[in-house]
Order: sequence, then structure tokens, then C-alpha cells
Amino acid sequence: MVKAAIYTRISNEEKARSESNSLGTQKEICEHYIQVQREKGWQFSALYEDPGFSGKDMHRPGMQKLMGDIRAGKVDIVVVYKIDRISRSLRDFYQFWEILKNHNVAFVSATQSFDTSNSTGMLMLNMLLSFAQFERELAVERTSARMASRAEKGRWNGGWFPMGYDYDKEKKILMINPADAQTIKKIFEMIVEGYKLSEVKNKLNELGYRTKSRAVVRRGGEAKSVGAQRFDEDHVANIIHNPVYKGFVRYKDKIFPGVHKAIVGEKLWVKANKALDSRSVKIVVHKDDHVHLLKGLIKCGDCGLSMTPFPAGKKDKKGEPYLYYSCTANHPDGKDSKCTIRAIPARPLEQTLKKVLRNLGQNKNLLESVMDEANKESKSSIKPLERDKVKIEDTIAKITHQIKRIVEIFKQQDLVSQEIKDDYKNLLSERERKQIALEKLQIDINRLRGKSVDFEIIQRSLQHFDKVIELMSPIDQKELFQLLVKEIKIYPFHPDKESKLEKGWFSTRINTKWYKANLSLYEIPPQELNLPGESSENREIGSGTRIRT
Repeated sequence: MVKAAIYTRISNEEKARSESNSLGTQKEICEHYIQVQREKGWQFSALYEDPGFSGKDMHRPGMQKLMGDIRAGKVDIVVVYKIDRISRSLRDFYQFWEILKNHNVAFVSATQSFDTSNSTGMLMLNMLLSFAQFERELAVERTSARMASRAEKGRWNGGWFPMGYDYDKEKKILMINPADAQTIKKIFEMIVEGYKLSEVKNKLNELGYRTKSRAVVRRGGEAKSVGAQRFDEDHVANIIHNPVYKGFVRYKDKIFPGVHKAIVGEKLWVKANKALDSRSVKIVVHKDDHVHLLKGLIKCGDCGLSMTPFPAGKKDKKGEPYLYYSCTANHPDGKDSKCTIRAIPARPLEQTLKKVLRNLGQNKNLLESVMDEANKESKSSIKPLERDKVKIEDTIAKITHQIKRIVEIFKQQDLVSQEIKDDYKNLLSERERKQIALEKLQIDINRLRGKSVDFEIIQRSLQHFDKVIELMSPIDQKELFQLLVKEIKIYPFHPDKESKLEKGWFSTRINTKWYKANLSLYEIPPQELNLPGESSENREIGSGTRIRT
């Protein structure tokens, strides 16, 4: 059994403006969606409601209970009327999705054909969250620029202010705390005198010194004291390395003269740091953190075998290791292998594929054919439902016209008969019933179509694919490739002998060698794709290309 939970929300403002469907309507539509999926084992398990709460944040009782039950393993799928019922903020939705993903819970928007229990829904979600991350990165950049400006002016950039100082909110400056400042001076002096970190922290704790005490105000207004803990070696080392104590502020890897007063002089600060560094043994471990995006997807067209990640052991001018996808036939035979591909540089190949995928978003015919492919179910089964849909839409339009006429009467007359008021209420109720019927009918139509895709999201994402994907973490990039790409086969290519490639191929030059590739994608039917005519390193040449599925 698949436990399907329903979440509904409506704000007081939406009620007043008659926006969004009522909680009851949302529940009814979601229940119908679950009923349609009963052959998959779906079963309604629980209802979580938030009446009178806006979508500005996630601090709602119903939402909090839902997330608690998700963590407790009581939910397999969350069904909502629309995505904005969860939140109107992409950032909050991203955080919500992280909770779902960590507990293997799927997400469904009943009226938007958004279902992460299938590959199409997962693809859409990754596209959507790519833009959420893009927006977050823009906000981070703006914040970073402001913080850099403050640091250049010598201003403290906020956060926990360091031990030895208090913060004057009016002057917006760090002010020396005399009692704590004495402790800071003692720490620097002891390090210069030759004490080890362990000896300094033991001495401080024995004398009764404690870390800085701070007051924290919780969301409900309750004040709580934190800090005032025993010193440890890391705390002592961080104090010694902090330039704030010699009158500077640090931002990222730069330091700037501060507007605040120093607790220790420049000479004492430098002596303490040299003394500490001379006793520290630094172990530098060089590690390649590259995530191979095409692992498990790429094959050698010459041998028909998989190509696996292979580090050469050498590094380039930037200090990055040379990485390859190597044909498995090349591993046991080494130099004696007859494979003509042998190995292909990993990073350039991955960048090339990103460009190929970006070009898909420029092809309007491709996107339209995707829509046709996604909705190619038997038209004979859908046509009757579509006719019913048109009838209901016409009925809703007529009812709405009648409602408007009664509203005009309300405006023109001070006193309106009870009969007219009753007609008005009945019309509103009838329209809501018809709207519910229309939503249910649309769910049935979508089910018969099999797969409905939000092509606006896909188009926007593919058009900016190479930019957006770079903002994702390497693991998320790999997951997105796994959802998009079914297989990519690599062959040697000779542009002087093969002037025009067959449909289904694109070519690229990496370093000094030319390759051609046959790419198969999920969810996208065969379609012509013309890549830009370029001839420099690691760029596609202008040959007709057909992406196959």
C-alpha cells in the first residue's frame, strides 16, 4: 500500500478575494487524483489542513505536522491541489523537497500534472529547483557584494560578534568589553610564552574563564542564554588566528583595517600566530572531488563496452588531475588494446553535452513534438471527455454571467429581495460544483494522455541549461543527467572523410581529436536538431543532428 497524504491551505486574503478553491474543494480534487491512481496501490492516509495561513513561509501547524509525519515514515506521497499550496516561495519549496527526498517521499500536484513518482515529474522538479537555486545564488551574490563593501570600510559584517567585544547598535561598531578583553590578552601572551593549546585551555578553565555568553531571543519571544562554556583547543586557536583582535576585519580571504579598536598590538598578534603555526603540523591532502556526470551512461561505439571514469595521475597547469572516460577494453590490454577510442577527456566531453542539451531549448518544433509524444494516448478515449469538458466550461461561463448580473443588481439597489439573494448563493454553489467536476475531468484526461509535461519549464531550463546546471551541486548535476540521458555512444570521427553525419549524431573536437556521438534521451521523441557551425576546440560543427529515444 502506498500511503498518500493530502495537504490543503487557504489564506484569509484568498478567502476574501474568493481566490483559490476552498479547503473542501482542494481535498475533493486530491482524493479524486488518489482514486485515479488506485491501480498503483495508492490509498488515502491522512489530511493536513492550514485554514487561514498564507504561503509566505512554512511555519503553519498543518505543514509542521505533515513534515513530522514524513520524518516518522507515515507518508509515501504528498498530494496537493497546486504547488503554491505548499509555498509561494521557490526557496521554501526547495527546502520542503529536501525533506521529502531524504525520506523517499514523492510529491504530486493534482491539477498541474506534476508527479515525482515518475521520471517525467522528477525531470520537471529538477528543472524547477534549478531555477530556485539560481535565484538563491543571485541573492547570495547581492548579499556578498554588500558584505564586501562593509568590510572594505572596516565595518563588522554581523553574526556572532567575537569574544572581547560588544556591539553598539547605534554607532554600528564593535566596542571593547574590558573584562573579556583581559582574557583575550592573556591567551595571546601565553601562546607567545610557549604554552601549547592544550595547556592554554586547561589554564583558562582552571582559572574559571568561560567563552562569551550571549542572549538569544526565540521565535516566540522567549530569551535564552547560550555560550559561557569551557574553552577547548579549537576555540583558543580561532582566537589567535582572528585578525579582529589587532583591529582588522576579515571578509573571505581578505582583511581590511577596521573602525574598531584593537585589543592586542600588531607585534603581539604576529608573534602569537608565528608561535602557534610553528608548532602545528599541516597535512595537505590532494583529492579529486570531480563527480563524473556521465558515469554509467557513456559507451564506446567501437567496442560496444562501457566507458568508465579513469584518472591519469597527472595534473594540468591549474593543479587539476587529468580525468578521462576510458573504454573498459583498454584496461586489461593497456597499450595492446585495439580500441580506437581508448579514452576521452571527461571535463570537455561533459561541457560539450551541456551545450548540446541547451540547443534543444532553441528548437520550437522539438518542444511541440514532445507535447504530441507525451499526449499520444488513444484520441478515441479522450475525445468524449474533452467534449464534456467544453460543455462544463460553457456552463460555468453562463453561470458566471448570471452571477455578474445579480452583482449589478446589488450595486444599483439598496434593498434586494431574499429570493435574489438565494439565487446568488445557489449560483455560486453551482459554479463551484461545476469547477470541481471540471478539475476531476481534467485529471482523467491527463491520466489517459499518460504524461503531461510543463513545456514552459523545460524550454526555459534547456535554453539556459549550461548556465543553470553550473549552479547546481555536482551530485545534483549528475542526478539531472541520469534523468535526461538514456545513453551516449562515442565513435572516432574524420571530418575530412565524413562531410555530413547521419541523423542521430553530433560531432566535436576535444584537444586534437575528433569524435562523433549518438545521444539518446528520455521523454524526447526523434527530432531534427541543427547545432551551431563552429570549428574551434571542444565545439560542435554544423551537421544535422537527430536526438533519438
